[in-house]
Amino acid sequence: MMGPKNVILRNFVWSDEYNEASFAGRLHEDCERNWEEYWLLERALYALAEPRSAHLELDWPIFKIFSHAFLEINCHFDPDDGIEIIGMDRPTAYNLRERFQSVFEGYFSNNLPNQKECFDVQNPLLHNKT
Repeated sequence: MMGPKNVILRNFVWSDEYNEASFAGRLHEDCERNWEEYWLLERALYALAEPRSAHLELDWPIFKIFSHAFLEINCHFDPDDGIEIIGMDRPTAYNLRERFQSVFEGYFSNNLPNQKECFDVQNPLLHNKT
């Protein structure tokens, strides 16, 4: 199993560990969202959140992953932008955007969302996580 730091770095384009098969890579390169890769990224954030102070060097990569992916998700809604995430209808896009924002904001605010209470679909890699 890949460690949480490795998951972050494989999604961070300026890392030597960046991988185009990661969630961020597939979103950017192929306009595809891949749930398996997203679950890995989300699990990494939950794993790194406590204590976040132990790896502050990852804040910049994590924020950049959020910033870039969030922009691309939002561009999906603009028909004049030219970015359309393959196979993603509007309700799915809205849910992904809300979830993505909630999880990343939760990471930075030290208040990650409770999976059971906040999401219709729980991350299958997070067993009984709040």
